[in-house]
Amino acid sequence: MVRAGAERSGRILDAAAELIARYGYGKTSVSDIARTAGIAKGAVYQEFESKEAVLEALLARQTERLARAATEAVLADPEGGRLSAVYRHTLRALAADPLMRALYTADSRVLGDVVRGRGPDRYAPRQRWAVEFVARMQEAGLVRGDLDAAAVAHVLAVISTGLITVGSAVGSEAAPPLEATIEAIGALVAGGFEGDPSADPAEGRRAFTGLVTGVFPGSGTEPSAPSTGTEAGP
Repeated sequence: MVRAGAERSGRILDAAAELIARYGYGKTSVSDIARTAGIAKGAVYQEFESKEAVLEALLARQTERLARAATEAVLADPEGGRLSAVYRHTLRALAADPLMRALYTADSRVLGDVVRGRGPDRYAPRQRWAVEFVARMQEAGLVRGDLDAAAVAHVLAVISTGLITVGSAVGSEAAPPLEATIEAIGALVAGGFEGDPSADPAEGRRAFTGLVTGVFPGSGTEPSAPSTGTEAGP
């Protein structure tokens, strides 16, 4: 029974993700979600008390999936513990998910005013986590110690937000390929923020997976013991 409920919840969230990404939150109704999921409207309310609750659950799921995807990429990369590599892998995961892009930029067209109105509550914890991560990277010698950790985290947030939003300003046709842009950003981060080149990237992987595990205790992202220079991913 629990499994059936979880499966139905997953179908509801899958349907909501498809519809909200295509039409926006405001133009997506519970009836639309139910029809796309192939269930009765009342079944949606058995799992979620409102459309807003569906959105909140969907964003929580997508955020955890993004974190898991980024962590898998970091752990699979021998140099994945360096700040530039962590940032590149995270940007790729973010860019691949339209809902997470909308959440990151508080895109009211997609998510409506529900998320925009909760901006400070939603973004302040994320920024604190980012500052903590940068500080741990500094302790490991992987990020320059002469820079303020909060300032570094803020600059990284500014760059990533710009990457996601620049298309609406200059047009996607004028933009270079996304992967080339992400690689260029990685080079910029490496040259501007990274510390001692001889510092062990394994420490950075541990810092990142520790951060993700703290945010998502059930994500199963803890690194295992190093093997041939790379921790095993989940």
